Amino acid sequence: MKNLFLGMACVLLTGCANSPKQETVTSCCNDKSSMEVILNLHRKVKPEYVSAYKEAFAKCKANTVQEVGCVDYGVYQSPEDSTEFLICEVWENENVLAKHGETAHLKQLLEETKDMFDGASDKKIYVCAEAQK
Repeated sequence: MKNLFLGMACVLLTGCANSPKQETVTSCCNDKSSMEVILNLHRKVKPEYVSAYKEAFAKCKANTVQEVGCVDYGVYQSPEDSTEFLICEVWENENVLAKHGETAHLKQLLEETKDMFDGASDKKIYVCAEAQK
């Protein structure tokens, strides 16, 4: 439950800090490709890999925050379970997120960490700016 709350807080806080308010509200489906994109990814890491995972993520983050279109890129660790992580990424739009998926530093992170996870990840992408109005 706390992970869900942290993920929701990340989405709401990021949106409040970065999106101007508009007078009119339109459908959430209007031109999603131009909207800010928030990606939340929950990962459960095997206990013996927690330190290595954080180090690998930090290396990737150093390059990712330099990418055009990256608004925020963070990893958060659960205070109740040190093996649970939330990755919260904020991108200017879907196109820059797709370009991030092709970068060498992300591919290196995925290769370095592929055997570190304990179970499936939970990935969600949010794009509806009108939810903040």
